[in-house]
Amino acid sequence: MKKVLLTAGICLFAGSVFAQMKNVNAAFNEAKMPKPNFGEARKSINEALKNPDTKDLAKTWYVAGFIENKSFEGDYNKTLIKQSVNEKNMYNALLDSYEKYLVAAKLDTMPNEKGKVKSKYLKDIKNTIKNNQPHFWSAGAYFYNEKDYKKAYKMWEIYQDIPKLNFMAKETLNATDSSYMQIRYYAALAAFQTKDNKLAIKALNEAKKDNYEIQDIYYYLVYAYSQEKDTVNQLNTLKEAVEVLGEKANDPKYQFMSQLINLCIYTGKGDDAIAYLKKALETNPNIAEYWKVLAVLYYENKKDEANAVQCLEKAISVKPDYADAYGELGRIYFNKAVTASNEASLIKNDAEYQKVREEVVLAAYKKALPYYEKAHSMKPDENEYMIALRGIYYNLGDEANLKKIEAEMNASE
Repeated sequence: MKKVLLTAGICLFAGSVFAQMKNVNAAFNEAKMPKPNFGEARKSINEALKNPDTKDLAKTWYVAGFIENKSFEGDYNKTLIKQSVNEKNMYNALLDSYEKYLVAAKLDTMPNEKGKVKSKYLKDIKNTIKNNQPHFWSAGAYFYNEKDYKKAYKMWEIYQDIPKLNFMAKETLNATDSSYMQIRYYAALAAFQTKDNKLAIKALNEAKKDNYEIQDIYYYLVYAYSQEKDTVNQLNTLKEAVEVLGEKANDPKYQFMSQLINLCIYTGKGDDAIAYLKKALETNPNIAEYWKVLAVLYYENKKDEANAVQCLEKAISVKPDYADAYGELGRIYFNKAVTASNEASLIKNDAEYQKVREEVVLAAYKKALPYYEKAHSMKPDENEYMIALRGIYYNLGDEANLKKIEAEMNASE
C-alpha cells in the first residue's frame, strides 16, 4: 500500500512540474511568434516564476529574459523605421531582460550532481547582453531627460557593470575606454541629481578616477559632502582640487580656492587659510578680495597690524574702488583709537591725559577718517561706515559733519 501511495505521489509531483513547464514552453513559443502577445507570454512565465517547482530552473528565467528582450527588440526595431513607441516601456523591458538573464546565467552555470557545469542558455545570454550594452547608454539618457535620475543612474551603472560580469570576461565588447569615462561622468551627475548624497559621493569618487570633466566632479563632490555635513572630506576634497587643478582652482565658476579658504576659516584653521591665500596670490596677485581676506586674518588671528595694512593697501592698488578694503583700513585705525582712549582714561594726570588724547587717540581717529569717508562715498547705505564716521566726527568735534551723518542715518532708518 505504501508503495502504491508513494508512486501516486511521484505521479502527482511530475504532473505539477509538467503543468508548470507547459507554462514556460507556452510563454517561450508565444515570444517567438512573428507578432507575439507579450501580455499572454508574461502571464504564463510569471506563473512559472512563482511556482516552487519551476522558479529555480534556469530555463524559466531564461525564457523570462527572452520575452523581455523580444519586447525590447520589437520596439527598438520600430524606432529604426521612425515608428512611435512607448520608450519608457521599451527601456524597462531592456532592464527586465538583463536582470532575468543574470538569474538565468547563475542557475545555468551551477554544477550538477556530478560536479560538472553543462550550460544550455549561457551562450545566447552572453550574445544578447553584449549586443544590448550600447542600449543602456540610450536608456540612461532617456530616463535622465525624463528626470528619473535613479533609473538613469541604474542604466548607466549596468553599462559599466557588463564587462565586469564573470561570464562576460572573455567577451569583446564594442565600448571604448572613453565611452566608459563618459558614462561614469553622466552616471555621477545622475546620482547627484537623485539628492541621495551617499550615492552621489560613491559615484562621483568613482568618476573622479578618470580625470574626465574633473572640475565638475570636484564641484559636485564638495557640495555632496557639505550636504552630509562631512567637513573633513569636504576640506580634503577642496585641498585635492586645489592641488590637482592649480591655477584653474581660481576659476570663478567653481571657486575651489575661495571655498577652501572659507572652510579653513570656518573650521578654525586660520593658519591654513593664510597659507592658501599666499599660495593663490603668488599665482595671481591681482585678486583684491584675497588681499582683503588675508589682511583680516593677519589682523584678527595674528594681531599683525603692519601686515594687515600692507595687504589692504595692496588690495586697493589692485582695485581702487574697493570700498570694503577702505572700510577695513578705517576699522584698524578706529579700533586703535578706541583702545588708546580706553587706556588713556586710566591716566590720573590731566595734562598727561590731554597729551595722550591729542597725540595718540585723536591722531588715530584722524587716520581712520579718510578711509571711512572713501568707503562711505562708495557704499552710502552701509550702516557700519556711518556709525564709525559719527564716532569720529564726535571725537574730533566736527559738529557740521556730525549733524550731516546723523541726518543720513535717520533717513536710512
